[in-house]
Amino acid sequence: MKKWNILFIILLIIGLTFSYAEYTISEHKINIVVDSGGSAEIVEKFTINFENDVDKVIFRNQSTTMGSDFDKWKTFNPIFGPNIGVNNIMNGKISYTEGNPGILEISYRLTEKLMVLGKETSMMSEYQLKANYWNKFYQSGVWIIPDNTKVQIELPAGAEIREDIEPAAIVTAIGSKKVILWEGYKTGNKLTLKYVLWKKVTPVVDLNQIINFLFKTSTGLIFVTIIALIILTIIWKRKYITKNIEEFVEKNSKLEEE
Repeated sequence: MKKWNILFIILLIIGLTFSYAEYTISEHKINIVVDSGGSAEIVEKFTINFENDVDKVIFRNQSTTMGSDFDKWKTFNPIFGPNIGVNNIMNGKISYTEGNPGILEISYRLTEKLMVLGKETSMMSEYQLKANYWNKFYQSGVWIIPDNTKVQIELPAGAEIREDIEPAAIVTAIGSKKVILWEGYKTGNKLTLKYVLWKKVTPVVDLNQIINFLFKTSTGLIFVTIIALIILTIIWKRKYITKNIEEFVEKNSKLEEE
């Protein structure tokens, strides 16, 4: 009897190892944080639902086998992979948190900037979203944000949006940061997002530079010494100077009266 129990357990383990879990993806979130230079950190989260605990266990075993190997996950299910700048990924990480639902999280950076620098002046820099980094959302001439997909782009502090965003998006704010949200199902003939970052105006007078000149250069020290001598002379001779000024004013006053 014990042999049959052991055999049953072995067969059960083999069955769980080589079976495929039945699951559905109820939500796909893509969160993009853009820095002031146009580079981005991206985190994608897939919410995975199971019909029963057996499927959950099977998926856990499969996730353990695949580990953090992006290629294995994409072979397992093509959707489980980076969706932005697919051929420009670095520092990629993938992890699975078991539960019902379970969460599969992918995080990565791009080897190139997500935002391309356009017009630039001494006052501002204009940036535009690289549409070719979003090719996984391009089908038959149309940009499509699929059902149950949320794409959130957090722009750098102080960014000022220019022109209309396409496809149409919800724009909110977190403090001084603008947040763009595309929530599917959504389509558009264009994929555009432009914004401007205003540069800090450099002060005309740099106090630190003046201090460094006055007290850390020989020319500056000579200048400070001369000014100090002039001030000391004025203080020492103040009574004499004051008397001369009063006499000058008095004389001029008499001339005007005459």
